[in-house]
Amino acid sequence: MKSRWIILLVLCFTWSQRTHSQVIFNFLPEVYGRNVDGLSMVQIQNLSGGKIDGKVFISVKENKSKSDVMTLMTPVFTLNAGNSNLPRNVFANSSFNFASNALASIVNQTRSFPAGEYTFCFKFVSVDKDSDDESCFDGNVQPLVPLTLLSPDDKDKICQKRPPLSWQPPIPYSPSMKFRLLLTEKKQGDAVENLLTNSPLILLDNISSTMINYPTSAPDLQEGKTYCWQVIAYQNGVTISQSEIWEFTVQCTEPAPAMPKDSYRELQSLVNGNYYIANRYLKFSFTNNYNVKKLNYAIYSTENLKEKIKNTPEVAIQTGLNKIDINLTELDLEVGKHYLLKVMPFNEPAMEVRFIYQDKDSNE
Repeated sequence: MKSRWIILLVLCFTWSQRTHSQVIFNFLPEVYGRNVDGLSMVQIQNLSGGKIDGKVFISVKENKSKSDVMTLMTPVFTLNAGNSNLPRNVFANSSFNFASNALASIVNQTRSFPAGEYTFCFKFVSVDKDSDDESCFDGNVQPLVPLTLLSPDDKDKICQKRPPLSWQPPIPYSPSMKFRLLLTEKKQGDAVENLLTNSPLILLDNISSTMINYPTSAPDLQEGKTYCWQVIAYQNGVTISQSEIWEFTVQCTEPAPAMPKDSYRELQSLVNGNYYIANRYLKFSFTNNYNVKKLNYAIYSTENLKEKIKNTPEVAIQTGLNKIDINLTELDLEVGKHYLLKVMPFNEPAMEVRFIYQDKDSNE
């Protein structure tokens, strides 16, 4: 008699296990969890071997904010044996209930789930209450197209101290979506994220467009400095998407060409020598024996020794030995052509040096 009771208990336990595992759900949150309609794409597997009448209950929760988002209850329908989807007419006639919070309000309005970490739970309850099977799936939901900065481009160099700023909104996009823009100077040793959060140079909120002109109340950006910026999309106070942090540098003047590391040869030694190769700069040493403050010189093309090259830079000198660097890069000289440098010291004979102009880096 005792053995019969044990067999009966084993059979009951086995039947109970079969009952509670006869309906299995499969769902891909990253694919179908972007919007409410995607919930209907859940795969249902009926392992009972026969038809079951019942309802499906669906609940959605956002995990970071610990917010309930919505619940759904289908009408009673017949679940056939094997694999099937939730019938469209059953899903369309379901009861949708949204929680009383900002996130749920967005989902109710847009039928889309904002970016976040969600748990999607599916439960089948048969009409005879014999089965109550629930399966839950966690997923990180992101917009199909994230918010992307457009201009200024990342790592760009611009000559605008009050530049316009533009970006591409996330998709799906809602007309009620607003944007927050942060911009700050990049400083060594400080995390950019902290600078944007704690001490932004510009903080603009409630922006409805995807392009703004530089605000009139903000100070001009400064030459030579690098700035970081980011845009955040939100709706009803809930963050929908945020861009990467990009940076740009204000640079309105081209950096001066690198000065070759040539030695300074005595000017007199160059007078009677071969053609001197002048790579971007004329470099020589010169002794000033008088109290003269400015080097008296001129540069000519050897094709026309009567016409001086215009706009030669002024060169300051002092009494005694001077190391002279004359920048040739702004004089419109032609690479490979021959020129003449004429230096006219005070109360001394003029000295002439012929040179060939070059413009290349020292490692070329």
